Amino acid sequence: MARKGKAGQKGRIAMGCAALAVMFSAALMFGYNPFQDNLGTLTSPQPVVARWDNVPSTPVSWFLNAPTPGKNVSNAGCNDTLANCIQQAVEAGFNSWTGAQITIANTPQKLTDVAVTFGGTSSLTNPDYQDCQNVIGFSDTNTSDFSTGTIAFTQITTVTRPSNVPSGTSFQYTCSGSASKTCSLDDCITDADIEFNPKVNFTTSVTPPSNTFNLQSVATHEEGHFLGLDHSGIGHTVMFPFGDTALAGVQTQLQTDDAVGISFLYPTASFSTATGVISGVVNSSNSGSISAVFGAHVIAVNADTGNAVVDGITAPDGSYKLIGIPPGNYNILVLPMAPSSDAGILVLDNFSGWECGYANSGCTTVPGNPTNFTGRYY
Repeated sequence: MARKGKAGQKGRIAMGCAALAVMFSAALMFGYNPFQDNLGTLTSPQPVVARWDNVPSTPVSWFLNAPTPGKNVSNAGCNDTLANCIQQAVEAGFNSWTGAQITIANTPQKLTDVAVTFGGTSSLTNPDYQDCQNVIGFSDTNTSDFSTGTIAFTQITTVTRPSNVPSGTSFQYTCSGSASKTCSLDDCITDADIEFNPKVNFTTSVTPPSNTFNLQSVATHEEGHFLGLDHSGIGHTVMFPFGDTALAGVQTQLQTDDAVGISFLYPTASFSTATGVISGVVNSSNSGSISAVFGAHVIAVNADTGNAVVDGITAPDGSYKLIGIPPGNYNILVLPMAPSSDAGILVLDNFSGWECGYANSGCTTVPGNPTNFTGRYY
């Protein structure tokens, strides 16, 4: 199965490996779950949860197709060749994820275990989403891949355990032009390609000029998708779906929701014991009738600081379960979301209310929409 994380195709599911049956794995609906904006089918509203298999023992490899010097990427502030400067910025982004820490009782703790490695250069201009070679590129010639305002996007391809294969049993899948591979999970990521918009300007400088994005900032966001995360609804997180040139130096630093997300997907043995869980149900009352609220945005707000910490989405029965909460006192803020139906798929494409905590502001009141964003990630 494949999901293309770009405008116009958010949440659509398509076959990636024809031999596998289309199905949705059962999962809790967390704000940091991969593909959380895809709520499943109208009859089976569940998100698809997938991650890389057999990590960190087998690091995930990525390959670089660097742009031609003089195009849309500047290596300002980096005393090396353009290709090497880009590689360093991309690696710095991955290091943020592999070294993610959650602060427990004022002490940062590394509760995730994931590994990524640079596999070399690639000549692929337009990546093959079925070849199981993970390419990060800057020269995509398919202009339809980039809608107006899109900074970059990540294409994720996954395979899902066939219904006739028992849980806990490995199954095989085939990449285009290669031998069979094995997945031991219910859903495995098999290919991830990141494409930077060739019509958008990027720089390795931490103080980018006007209308130019810091490369590491954008790369760190897209690498979160690469590893299996979807967007966060907390505005100061790396995985917030919008980027701004003015925030270039801010969004390279993972926030709690980011660190919790990657730790949930690739946990150490102590992740579940070092953190807690907040759960509940969101209902609405209309003329005395009580009904569950599906797709509400639920945010855990630190009662002492007022900062948004972790967010999630309610399930069809109105329930939510926020995992990975650092010890402390919390209030729960619920904001409306607007799922829409697109070819039988429920898609959270209305980001109203997602900016809670934008620029590290508190959530004591329902925030207004930010107006100074200059582009969006996918």
